[in-house]
Amino acid sequence: MIQIALIGYTLLVIALSLIPTPVASSGMYSVKIVHLLAYGFMCILAFLSVRGIKRRVYLFIAIFSLGLILEIFQIYIPGRDMSLFDILANTAGAALGYLLGWLILISLKKNTEQISC
Repeated sequence: MIQIALIGYTLLVIALSLIPTPVASSGMYSVKIVHLLAYGFMCILAFLSVRGIKRRVYLFIAIFSLGLILEIFQIYIPGRDMSLFDILANTAGAALGYLLGWLILISLKKNTEQISC
């Protein structure tokens, strides 16, 4: 179920990243927070959707790459532009999401162990 949510959410982020906008808004701090939260949530879903550190690292690299590629494609979309700060916000969000996913997983394992005792 989490895998389906991850796929759907990723498609949503891709669609929203490629929609033309009337005015570029690269200087707004709130947009950077949206980038951070969007990629953070995506990485949490990715972390929880697979097992094994190798797969989680691969998904982190894929999410980082997706953010980079989408920023590059925005050069060609009216009202959009590529921003190094957006790339940094995407990366920071993915890193925080990875960390939060790890903490969530630890918490779930502790709760499961307490219930089974």
